[in-house]
Amino acid sequence: MKCPHCKSKTTIRTSEELSPLTRKQYRQCTNINCSHTFVVLQSVSVTIVPSAIPDPTVHIPLSSRNHAA
Repeated sequence: MKCPHCKSKTTIRTSEELSPLTRKQYRQCTNINCSHTFVVLQSVSVTIVPSAIPDPTVHIPLSSRNHAA
């Protein structure tokens, strides 16, 4: 992910699991003249190919797009 200000690359400094489907990432810009530090929420949104060993407690909607070749 790029820095929203200077468009340089960012690195994940640390992260924490908020749920089985969501992580909070603390990111920092690699441009030392910018050094913007911010939080990103990363989450699973849809399933493209279902798991062969699904967890019955995890509910991820199936994509409406047909991904079969």
